[in-house]
Amino acid sequence: MGERTKIRSGKMVSEEIVNSLLVTQKSSWENLIQISKTKKIANGYLFSGPVGSGKEAIALKFSQLLNCESSNDKICYKCGSCIRFNKLQHENLKIITPLPASKNTSSDLNSSGGIFSEDLIKSIKKKSENPFYKISIKNANRILIQSIRELRKILYLKHDQKKGHNIVIIFDAEMLCTGQGESGNALLKILEEPPSNTSIILVTNHKKMLFSTIISRCQQVYFSALSNKFIFNYLKFQNLNDSDAKFFSQISKGNIHKAILLSNDSKDDLINIITNITDTLIDKNVQNWDKFISHYSRLSKNNIIQFKSHFNLISIWFRNAYLHKNNLEIDFDDEKIVSKIIIFNKKFPSTDYYSIIILIENVIKSVSQNLHMPLVLINFMIDLQEYINEK
Repeated sequence: MGERTKIRSGKMVSEEIVNSLLVTQKSSWENLIQISKTKKIANGYLFSGPVGSGKEAIALKFSQLLNCESSNDKICYKCGSCIRFNKLQHENLKIITPLPASKNTSSDLNSSGGIFSEDLIKSIKKKSENPFYKISIKNANRILIQSIRELRKILYLKHDQKKGHNIVIIFDAEMLCTGQGESGNALLKILEEPPSNTSIILVTNHKKMLFSTIISRCQQVYFSALSNKFIFNYLKFQNLNDSDAKFFSQISKGNIHKAILLSNDSKDDLINIITNITDTLIDKNVQNWDKFISHYSRLSKNNIIQFKSHFNLISIWFRNAYLHKNNLEIDFDDEKIVSKIIIFNKKFPSTDYYSIIILIENVIKSVSQNLHMPLVLINFMIDLQEYINEK
């Protein structure tokens, strides 16, 4: 058994789990191994694919492979370089993520010239402990121009180094191009005149949001959704029983982030939450709607993870109602939920499920965009009723 690292539950993530991911994404990983073998390393890479498909973890493993002192086709996990990469404390690695905008940008700079964020430091530590951990900084809705300016300084100061290969990984890279896109334009200048011995890896779930000029300067690597089997095995490794692991792997639909998020609660707890929420949303009781809006407005401030988890559950319920309506297999075997889905489809046969799921996704995005959530939730309730058409 290889070296393991702790995650929040105290359980360890092993090389076996990570290697299982590389097997699951075999085509993409073999392509990256070939790049390492031939040393035909591009200056820019674009890793894209569905949410939670392991792109971030593989970007880290590819970076580790390119700097491994023992091999160019397999990570040894034992050399000094690999050990530092396991801790995400390697001198050749730079990670950039969305951060909250600051009114006083000079206060965001630490003594080493980088963007300082205590939350980011803690999140990167968690990422080193679990490569499937999703870094999410409160109110972070863009990649700051300061991050790219500082990156440029660092890269051009280091371009004469002889040992290893400089790697920059930009998570949620589509946020380079939000607002006026000044961060995207600044990165484009680096890609147009890249320093030697350097690769920039953009990781995104939303490739279409990136500037076409950025995409054209990157070698593209696509990742497919993870298999239910992989997610089931991952959750089993986290000490979930077979029933819960099967349930969460089914409802997560290939999204490891969603599986981790939802599995913070037990299967039975989630079923109760789903039932209570959907009853509130479907039953036209204004007083209960007010309570719902008040509760989730507070939750959006105090516990974003739980907020997102509950709205993911709402999306899962409506998706399963759609599957049932079309005589397709659903994820639930709980009689209470199945019964409510049957009743719902009989009462609301003309429901616009597609628009409802998009609506829910937009609410989930809103909580990270520092919007006025009471208004967002009021509009959500109004729009939801329009998409649910009573017979």
